[in-house]
Amino acid sequence: MKPFKTLDEQLDLLESRGLIINNKNKATSYLLEHSYYNVINVYSKFFQNEKNKFINGASFEEIRRVHIFDSELKSILFKYIIESEKHFKSSIAYRFGEKFKDIPYAYLKTSCYSGQNLISLATTISILSKVLKENINSKKPNSIKHYHSNHNNVPIWVLINELTFGETLYLYINLDEKLKNRIAQDMNRFLSDCIGKPTVLEAHALTNLLFNLKDIRNCVAHNNVLFGMKCRNNVKYFPEIHDPYCIKKQQPRQDLFNMIIMMRCFLTNNQFSIMHNTILSRTKTLQGSLQTIEINKIINTLGFPNNWCNTAKKLDQNKI
Repeated sequence: MKPFKTLDEQLDLLESRGLIINNKNKATSYLLEHSYYNVINVYSKFFQNEKNKFINGASFEEIRRVHIFDSELKSILFKYIIESEKHFKSSIAYRFGEKFKDIPYAYLKTSCYSGQNLISLATTISILSKVLKENINSKKPNSIKHYHSNHNNVPIWVLINELTFGETLYLYINLDEKLKNRIAQDMNRFLSDCIGKPTVLEAHALTNLLFNLKDIRNCVAHNNVLFGMKCRNNVKYFPEIHDPYCIKKQQPRQDLFNMIIMMRCFLTNNQFSIMHNTILSRTKTLQGSLQTIEINKIINTLGFPNNWCNTAKKLDQNKI
């Protein structure tokens, strides 16, 4: 068991390993606010040598700056993942409602799905039913309760607002191929608009992207470590997107950077431009605050190409 150490003892330990701490009061406050484990154990590795000693000149302020960059990056990603989720949910609600407009509670009927995976389908319908019952029986007023009482039906565009991203994803997976591809075409419209030319996004490729997006969403929502993160699926290779970053078709495409550039499938051109430019700005800020290491040592663990913050251009943002 590791013994408990006071904040002063924690700073003494860091200094004994070669870390420069110019303002102990500021460092003490920062560790009290964020904890030694969440700051030092995660971000100090960039400033250590193979003997777990700090490299010459490494400072607490540099570690703090990397922690701030990580926190800001998570906030940016979470904001635009939520926007992506809204667009995806909107497409499912519209396309499913369009196809089964004459069937009340169609999403509870097995005949409205592909039925290829009966266990997954049964689980999905059970979850949807549970969400319905909980809201209908709730003592608080809500839209599901209103539609059930006044219209004897809860349309999917009402229900879907109460579903988690994961629940929505599995609803999509259980749809028939024709409906899944129609929704993929809706998402492909965002991609085509961003690239400026026609593209093709199949249902299978969209499903892979959605699972990766779910992985990142869970990571940032639970404040887990982004550095070195690998998503479960390779994203589809698009020459127009990947070639400018020298990402080849045969290379793995499971890192965070590959998902960031593929969020074009879920965001408007303006939204993606703002997200890109904000990340670029935060990366340049971090670069300016590093004294002992290159920015590449950090952003490479996220999948970003070398010197991305120097070579990447600010994207045009349309006025809303």
